[in-house]
Amino acid sequence: MLINTVKLTDAEFVELKDIIYKNSGILFTENKKYLIENRLSKRLSELNFTSFKDYIYYLKYDVRKRMEMDTMINLITINETYFLRERGQMDYLVNTIIPDFIKAGKRSVKIWSVPCSTGEEPYSIAILLMNAGLYNKINIDIMATDINSDVVAIAKRGEYHSASFRGVPSDFISKNFRQEGQSYFIKDEIKNKIRFNTGNITSPTVSMIAGRMDVIFCRNVLIYFDMDGKKKAVDMFHKTLNDPGYLCLGHSETLNKLSDDFTMKNFGTGILYMKK
Repeated sequence: MLINTVKLTDAEFVELKDIIYKNSGILFTENKKYLIENRLSKRLSELNFTSFKDYIYYLKYDVRKRMEMDTMINLITINETYFLRERGQMDYLVNTIIPDFIKAGKRSVKIWSVPCSTGEEPYSIAILLMNAGLYNKINIDIMATDINSDVVAIAKRGEYHSASFRGVPSDFISKNFRQEGQSYFIKDEIKNKIRFNTGNITSPTVSMIAGRMDVIFCRNVLIYFDMDGKKKAVDMFHKTLNDPGYLCLGHSETLNKLSDDFTMKNFGTGILYMKK
């Protein structure tokens, strides 16, 4: 059935983007108004609303507002990911960071993938660590969180399709997945290496859930926050990391003007940040 796009007035956009920001930390600028219209029009139709004014009232006052807030966040968040994306940081983790921890006598390492989207990143990390035999040398705990409960459910299921394997070697797929028709299911021995949770990095409770970490992968999400949101997230990461601790951002992201509490390390195939 064809769904007509419900138009969002400027005043409605301002009110709705403020609601989104308050509940997710994600800031939508004026040029993203079309995206909200496109992604939420079907939801308005399902609720029999003909205007965003009615939907905003629902989000603010209905008894089901908390559940609807989660549904809305799931619809508007972007989850672009694939296996071995920006692999340089993962290889540095496997070839340098973990071996250095072992040499220093460290007995366990905790890694946090946030936001984990549909799971390709944390599963990639676990696979590379397994292939290197590091699970036999040190206790490794990988936690993965995302604000979008729908993508966390997909990650827990571990079912993927060809779009998740762009540029991935064929033996990576055959060794770590079982194929059923057009679907690829991650093997249980890998799935069991990840603890998935739903969580918002702008919420104080998420760091309490995470506990102390040694390595944090937070890639391609800070670009959706305003300066205040970015600083709060980076400060939380700094407090969460052990010393030494490592923060991996996306290749287009930087801590410049955000924090002086990290030292940038360029290792040739990428960069990461070390806690001071």
